[in-house]
Amino acid sequence: MSIDAEVSDAAQDYLADILAKQEIPGMAARLFVQNGGTSRAESCLAFCPPGEEQASDARLDFGEVTLYVDAPSLPYLREIRLDLETAADAQTLTIKAPYAKQPAAPPRELALPMACVARRVPHGNEVTLPEGAQVSVTQALGGSVTVNHGGNLYRLSPEEAGKVGLRSDVAIFEPPEDGKISEDQCWQALEQVYDPEIPVNIVSLGLVYGLSVSVEQRSVYLRMTLTSPGCGMGDVIAGDARNRLREVPFVENAEVDIVFDPPWTYDMLSEEARLELGLL
Repeated sequence: MSIDAEVSDAAQDYLADILAKQEIPGMAARLFVQNGGTSRAESCLAFCPPGEEQASDARLDFGEVTLYVDAPSLPYLREIRLDLETAADAQTLTIKAPYAKQPAAPPRELALPMACVARRVPHGNEVTLPEGAQVSVTQALGGSVTVNHGGNLYRLSPEEAGKVGLRSDVAIFEPPEDGKISEDQCWQALEQVYDPEIPVNIVSLGLVYGLSVSVEQRSVYLRMTLTSPGCGMGDVIAGDARNRLREVPFVENAEVDIVFDPPWTYDMLSEEARLELGLL
């Protein structure tokens, strides 16, 4: 993925001077975004010594200045502008990234810039997709990404997806003013957990049988099921639910139990899920 970037002449001179002062031949700079796609997004600039660039980086050359952009940040740095502001005796490098806080839609097809670990769906066995593998994104929900490669589906964890420049949207929760776990936020967190094959969250699928919150112990207990006892992705889905719950403010421990009594049936689908799956 390429980006439309602009660095003013003044900013180029300023950066070239700073890089030269490091007295390291080939010193470059790295552009990246922290918390991209959220209200807390920050555009950052750091030194990038020779050898620290990654194969998946995008390289931008402006005169004597070389900038590397890490793959996960690319969707958020479209139309980025670097300029230099002068006030009194001070000079400040400014970074304007209009898309930094906007959720990024992943590309539908791409060649993996580096090898990554994935789980085959629905079997759940771990495999390594090689560098250069052609994949198409079939689902990007709840932080993870599902891709099709060679006719098979594979789930990439948020960490592995980020390495190859893919990212799906995950809500960031603001801590409640009372300093206590919000049960509403816990339910919202579970609504970000998806079956890798089905674009419907586990709440709407009717997989959540019970949710208990202990404010005193700062813990959450989830009782859930699967659409099929033989689903090989059960541990992955449960892990996703546990991780999402741990991201809720003030949750220090999250426990997830998978049960099959009562067994799941289509009657447990919400109206939203039925509509999404074309059952209405």
